[in-house]
Amino acid sequence: MKLTGILEKREKLPDFDDYADNYESLVKDNIKASGFHPCYFDEHKIRTLVSDFGTTPRDKTVRFLNFGCGIGKSARYIYKYLPQSETISVDISKESIERAKKRNKDIPNVTYQHFNHVSELKYDQPFDIIFAANVFHHVPDELRLPILEHLRTLLSPDGYLYIFEHNPFNPLTKAAFNTCEFDQGCKMIPARDMCENIRKAGFKKIDTNYIVFFPKPLSVFIPYERYLNWLPIGAQYYIKAN
Repeated sequence: MKLTGILEKREKLPDFDDYADNYESLVKDNIKASGFHPCYFDEHKIRTLVSDFGTTPRDKTVRFLNFGCGIGKSARYIYKYLPQSETISVDISKESIERAKKRNKDIPNVTYQHFNHVSELKYDQPFDIIFAANVFHHVPDELRLPILEHLRTLLSPDGYLYIFEHNPFNPLTKAAFNTCEFDQGCKMIPARDMCENIRKAGFKKIDTNYIVFFPKPLSVFIPYERYLNWLPIGAQYYIKAN
């Protein structure tokens, strides 16, 4: 979602320093057809991830890398669903990192880091979870593979990479994406293309699931969404890989 500073073709893509102050209002306006507040989707992703990741003993620290954290909208939910997590949240937007720090000053065990190039991300310990939400459609095709290759080096042998992206085959998602100010110049990534990049980066086990099928007026059906994760018309998809 927020990786323009990592790119050489910066002039063709949005600079998220310019959107740090009004990012939330732009998102809210862009997804109003869904009937949901943006935080619904932020929480949905983390709840889905934690459910997929499985039960972790409360006394076991979970090393969590929030890659492309933006203004920190996920931090509260990471702590809510994984209170034993030790999170490092990184982004190339300095303004977004500063907003994230202020927004989540009461959330423990979170470290924020600005970076200019993915090669700067080096840590003493590997991560159990690497999370990237709506990040990669802002990355040009030729840079996705090297980024994924580097992220693989940061993951523990038993850890998982979780990538969430917009589904270009959902008509409502496509309409919202095409009118989103900070998505101008970007293209949505079909799940099969994202999987191919992940495979080329050296990941062996790759699983795709679709999420978010019903708008708020049809929320009575939301409990049944878990039975539809195979159906490629969800508003978004996520890929789990290790």
